[in-house]
Amino acid sequence: MQKRWSLAKPISLEVKKQNPDLDPVVLQLLWNRGLRQPEEIAAFLTPDWLTGAHDPWLFSNMRAAVDRVYQALDKGEVITVHGDYDADGVCGTAVLVSTLREIIRKIGGDEKKITAFIPHRERDGYGMSTATMDKLDEEYQTKLVITVDCGISNQPAIDLGRTKNIDTIVCDHHTVPAELPESAILIHPQVAGEAYPFKELCGTAVGFKLASALIHEAQKRGLAFPAGQEKWLLDLVAIATVTDVMPLLGENRVLEHFGLKVLNKTRRPGLRKLVEVAGSRFGALDTVSIGFQIGPRLNAAGRLAEAKLAADLLLAEDQAEALGLAQQLHQINTERQKASKEIFEQALAQVGELGDRKLITVVGEDWPAGLVGLVAGKLASKFYRPAYAITKSETGYVGSGRGIEGFNVTEALQAASEYLDKFGGHPQACGFSTAGPDRLEKLIAKLHETAEQRLQADDLRPRVEVEAEVDLGEIDWDFYQQIQQLAPFGTANPEPVFMSSGLSVFGYDLVGAEDKHLRLTVRTKNGKIVKLIGFGFGDRAKDLQRDDLVDAVYQIDVNTWNGRRELQYKLVDLRKHQI
Repeated sequence: MQKRWSLAKPISLEVKKQNPDLDPVVLQLLWNRGLRQPEEIAAFLTPDWLTGAHDPWLFSNMRAAVDRVYQALDKGEVITVHGDYDADGVCGTAVLVSTLREIIRKIGGDEKKITAFIPHRERDGYGMSTATMDKLDEEYQTKLVITVDCGISNQPAIDLGRTKNIDTIVCDHHTVPAELPESAILIHPQVAGEAYPFKELCGTAVGFKLASALIHEAQKRGLAFPAGQEKWLLDLVAIATVTDVMPLLGENRVLEHFGLKVLNKTRRPGLRKLVEVAGSRFGALDTVSIGFQIGPRLNAAGRLAEAKLAADLLLAEDQAEALGLAQQLHQINTERQKASKEIFEQALAQVGELGDRKLITVVGEDWPAGLVGLVAGKLASKFYRPAYAITKSETGYVGSGRGIEGFNVTEALQAASEYLDKFGGHPQACGFSTAGPDRLEKLIAKLHETAEQRLQADDLRPRVEVEAEVDLGEIDWDFYQQIQQLAPFGTANPEPVFMSSGLSVFGYDLVGAEDKHLRLTVRTKNGKIVKLIGFGFGDRAKDLQRDDLVDAVYQIDVNTWNGRRELQYKLVDLRKHQI
């Protein structure tokens, strides 16, 4: 599919003159990210903990939350941390449970009073339910619930808890509903009137703020916590910020920058073993390692088994237990990959000829609920259409949606809310449930109707955001090092994509299984011979002839082979040269 190339507007000569100490390409990248003022640029290029990480006490209800936690600790009440079944919820649960356990050890209390509850995706559903609140009351004897990465939309359960003398602190970041759980202490950056200055924290980061405040309070009470102790929690914040696709700007950039440093020397036995079984290497862990190796293994537990396994791994203190859990998660992830592939093939058969459809819906009878989101994501990526994958459950149907630029999959559900029992999510990802085939049929019809109304034909061509046009022949190690100043890369701070035009085809080979990949050799305008690799570009070879002029967009990274390091240019798209 030919992509739309969108080249960022080049910065002016005046802007370059105003920033003479910055490489022009780096300045262009900063400009593309909306960074204009010298202080903004300095803060971005040199993340600083003291000025870039906000005081947790800026949350309006932090004092009330900390006081209620210490009241529970002083009275010996059972505290339950209620997370979610994805990596964000699991990491946030581990952040708060480990902090509370450390505090209770120092005050000589009973560690068994600190408990955790991670819902099962199919039995319990998303968030905190009234059934769970009954369970916490009857089986756990809980008196204080701290939710993390959920809770803001669970007013019925929280109100039920109040009737049972169970208080709730909500640490969440999801879309704020029309009716808030007023009986809870809310720590949420986006609720109306909240003074906290940064609004895009993930659930674990919100939980981290509470944990930090609890540690600060412990220090004031004379407990032996060294200065900066809370920074050891940043390994989990770094993981969750990436897996929950949060923008790596502002405070998130600071949390990720320092979180990666902690992750690369983490003290957690479970996390160390997970990194080892995943084949990663300490000292080199980055956002890509999280996105493709660590995160999928943590998420796999909630998709095919019990998410509690992932929480147990992150909280494990025994080396043997940690290794066993890491191996178990690795195996579950392998099973997840196999099952996802099989279900995706079934989904493709359902899609058939796409025709002029602007939205994709597929329905399975026995697909695991934990995998439909992955299937929806693969469909959206392959066809560049919003996609909803649905499976039959014990009570009806559950599904997940994944979006494309310009189409909010959660807003589309809102337009069809009369046919839904529950739904929620973000603009690009959502989950929902409905009962009965008739309601499902009407839901699907409404989703397609909404897509027809909101999407134009040109919206259905993926767009490549090109950061700058550069001379491929002039790129060297110094250029690469300059670009690396912008790392860590991720959402809202993507790995830069560059364009070079008028390249002459010198030669090409097809490589990899079934000749799926293209290794293209070009001659640049200054006569330099450069190789580019196009993963999945094998079918483009038929359109190439020696000496053809082409334009290429690509990313730059480093390829290491047999101890040799060289710059590698990864094709993002390729077209005939356009004058």
